[in-house]
Amino acid sequence: MCEEHLMVGKGPIMQTAMVEMWELLTVEQKKKVAVMRMDMIIKLMEIKISDLEKMISLKKTAIADVQKIKEMMQQGK
Repeated sequence: MCEEHLMVGKGPIMQTAMVEMWELLTVEQKKKVAVMRMDMIIKLMEIKISDLEKMISLKKTAIADVQKIKEMMQQGK
């Protein structure tokens, strides 16, 4: 997911336009853009972590269910 979001606008035409715009910015504006980009990367990482936590929770539930089934099968012997 993160990689997909970071790849948006990375085509050759877009890169050229970004370089041209970057050259027009002042040092202070470049700092602001860098901070905005870092905020975006942080947010994407937080989303990825959230997705992973949900998957871990789902897998823990699945493990618990399999263990219950195993116990039921062992009691049925």
